[in-house]
Amino acid sequence: MKRILIVDDSPLVLSQLSDDLSNEFDIVTAESGEEAIAILDDPMRDGICFSNIFDMIITDLRMPGISGFELAAYVKQKNKVNRYTPVIMLTSESITKEEARQHGCIAYVSKADKKRLLSLVRILLTC
Repeated sequence: MKRILIVDDSPLVLSQLSDDLSNEFDIVTAESGEEAIAILDDPMRDGICFSNIFDMIITDLRMPGISGFELAAYVKQKNKVNRYTPVIMLTSESITKEEARQHGCIAYVSKADKKRLLSLVRILLTC
């Protein structure tokens, strides 16, 4: 089963996306960029051993501490295991394709367009 790491400081967003995708994918959630990096870098978490390899990362742009752009850049530049993992930026802000790509994201999706996000995830991971 393909694995997705979802990163957002909103428990509601994490819960909704997890519920929407958990029938088709193995979902791991993180409430901050710092927690996401800890998951990506450490295969041991909460005493349970699991792989830190993901097929996709979905991250919020604006979070306290490490932002989504910083997380995406970290994945592409410093995380050897997930360097080629597609990162989708989830945001309520207006950003350009170029901004998203400069930070290592393959796409950005508005938080208001959950249907588009779910379609994009399914297209990218079931091909």
